[in-house]
Amino acid sequence: MTRPDESRSPQRPSWLCVAYAFPPISRSGTHRTLSFVRHLDRLGWDATVITAQPDGEPIDEALTKLIPSSTSVTRAPWSDLIDVVKQTLHLPSRELARTPRSVETQSAVAAANERRGLREWVSRLLMTPDSRIGWIRSGVRAAIAAARLRRPDVIYSTSPYMSAHLIALRVSRRLGLPWVADFRDPWRDNPFRTLGFKSLERWDAWLERRVLHRASHIICNTPTMRQALVRRCSFVANKCSTILNGVDLEAFADITPLRLATARTNRFVLMHCGQFYGRRSPDVWFAALKILRERSPATAARVKLVLLGCEHYDGRPLTELAGAAGVADCVDVIPPVPHDQALRYMAGSDALILAGADGHGGDLQIPNKLFEYLGLKRPILAALAEQSPAVNILREAGADVMICQAQDSQKIADAMTHLATRGRTAGSDLWSGVARFDRSHRAAELLEVFRRVTREAGAARATIERQPRGSVVKALST
Repeated sequence: MTRPDESRSPQRPSWLCVAYAFPPISRSGTHRTLSFVRHLDRLGWDATVITAQPDGEPIDEALTKLIPSSTSVTRAPWSDLIDVVKQTLHLPSRELARTPRSVETQSAVAAANERRGLREWVSRLLMTPDSRIGWIRSGVRAAIAAARLRRPDVIYSTSPYMSAHLIALRVSRRLGLPWVADFRDPWRDNPFRTLGFKSLERWDAWLERRVLHRASHIICNTPTMRQALVRRCSFVANKCSTILNGVDLEAFADITPLRLATARTNRFVLMHCGQFYGRRSPDVWFAALKILRERSPATAARVKLVLLGCEHYDGRPLTELAGAAGVADCVDVIPPVPHDQALRYMAGSDALILAGADGHGGDLQIPNKLFEYLGLKRPILAALAEQSPAVNILREAGADVMICQAQDSQKIADAMTHLATRGRTAGSDLWSGVARFDRSHRAAELLEVFRRVTREAGAARATIERQPRGSVVKALST
């Protein structure tokens, strides 16, 4: 849906949104941005979205039907810069990371290692800050063209991918517009991210600081992420706030539960939805199932662990990992499905898994599925870092939840046993706080940020206009 020839309504304010994850691309971050677009449209703000062509990405065409008719969407092409370099230099596939098969002398070994190190350095440079830097040039062109046509009041960029912020940085400087940078994941504080070379770490840190300095406002989607960022970069303290993810509760009212065909009526379906990566590993869940089987074979025979939307971890099939743990018959792996179908599967489960990560940085992020779990109001088994902000969210929502440490397979097995054998729980305060996490509240918070930065930008322009001409020239040159 690209309508670059439409200008905005003069009666409504407008915002320019730079977001890689946007329909039809189906990533977890898609739903936060789409929700902001939809709710701000209801609040009187038109969106102009600059996103990427969905080449090689998971697609959910149904999500495009939720984009408001007032929204202009431009999908800019992107290229993998590693592939571009290979084609330019006429290198065979994987040449940038290939190891020589044989070397005969120490000098040849050293030379081969040096070449291999250089290839690795170049490969990582072409993915700093992320693998989508080939989107930056086309994204900047598309954003400037759209901004000149629709005259937005403010720019908003959201990551990952961090390249979205680099696009917004250039456009903001070019057009003199206030800019709000939204971080769904940490940049330098991200525990799942490493570049492997000190020189690239310095380059990456410089890019982050440019974004943090130039942005009019910084948004983090967890309070712990904001605290870590302010501790490390104190200069952002007065322009950094938290806007949590949320759930569109109105969309959950008519969801029809869908039971898996492999789950008989007497099976207890324990479902995880989403990706495993880094320290967020499926191994602890397989270990807990094995403990459950050793303790109570009858209870284990009733439990079916369903992993929806993720088929691999660390390059290995989840079915293979479950088999190695001796619990393959207790595990079903379901490939990615359209979002509405995933919600129906989750609604048809007996309990939902929230998998966190322990160790350094494990408390900075909240799995996005948490908020959809709240909307579905199914029992939750959560394995989280001790200081995870998800713990407070679950408690504030009044969720029916059992919380364990992220890697405590013994306690997780205990919780599985309890959930599979207990009766239904009830209580006047159960799920009583879910409404506070509706995305309409998050959109209202973003709108307040937009109004604040546009007021500040307007006041700054007015101050410059009141100054004598010589002072204005001097101010603009500093």
